Amino acid sequence: MYKQVCGNFNEMNTEKIFDENGRGFIRLFSTDKVEKVNPIDYYKSYVLEKRSITFRDMLSAKNPFLTAQLDDKFFIKKAEETLVGFFEKFEKIEVHKNFLQLLNTTRKKDQVSLLKGLTLNPDILMSLIFKSYSDFGYLYSKYLFENLPNGLEGKKLPKLFHLKKDGTIEKVGETDLTDGELKSIIEQRKVIVSHFFEREDIWHCFFLTYNSIGGKENHKNGQAHFHYISNGFAISKENFIESMRTGKYRSTSIHMDLLGYGHQNEIK
Repeated sequence: MYKQVCGNFNEMNTEKIFDENGRGFIRLFSTDKVEKVNPIDYYKSYVLEKRSITFRDMLSAKNPFLTAQLDDKFFIKKAEETLVGFFEKFEKIEVHKNFLQLLNTTRKKDQVSLLKGLTLNPDILMSLIFKSYSDFGYLYSKYLFENLPNGLEGKKLPKLFHLKKDGTIEKVGETDLTDGELKSIIEQRKVIVSHFFEREDIWHCFFLTYNSIGGKENHKNGQAHFHYISNGFAISKENFIESMRTGKYRSTSIHMDLLGYGHQNEIK
């Protein structure tokens, strides 16, 4: 069995967590933050490294002796071969003109007007991230914050656990918590993922919460969505980041439906 779980990356941290029977493993990738980078170079490096590690894992599962004879250059080359044309496609993706115009605005009133009724999907967001740098000179930052429920002091969490579609818990590693308690942690935790575009003292931020993509926020009957905020909202980046870190982020009335990901309303 081979599984892969991806987090958010800066300097890539990675770990194998083996199943209890030792016959399979889950590959974890994680990082705390990405801060003020060229997003094109960053994502190219990230995807290349992730794929090279994946190829090594897959070959090692089939033939560990052969894998031990191959160096990193072999797997990087194999990864590069699969990425021909991969990033170029984002240059061809059409981004609504209002998103691009947004990057030249500083007034909240204008930003609210420009974003009204717009939608995003993962490919458009990536294209916008790339264009923000190549066309407008913005550096890119990305932060993930997770706040677990209170009352876990002294408790032993498993190395990995997640809630399956059938409502049961899959976990790896020892824990003194019941499956019901682990399920409650997953359902009650607060996770925020934020994308910042920064240029001098100007910044724009598109962010989502796990609740917003899971249909648990009060927006269009649970439609998955992004939030938007900027320096035009009379808040500093530092203060907004602190509000996310504590799980009590500064609210914003701007919502953009996130299509192709998370909870989607059914078309009737």
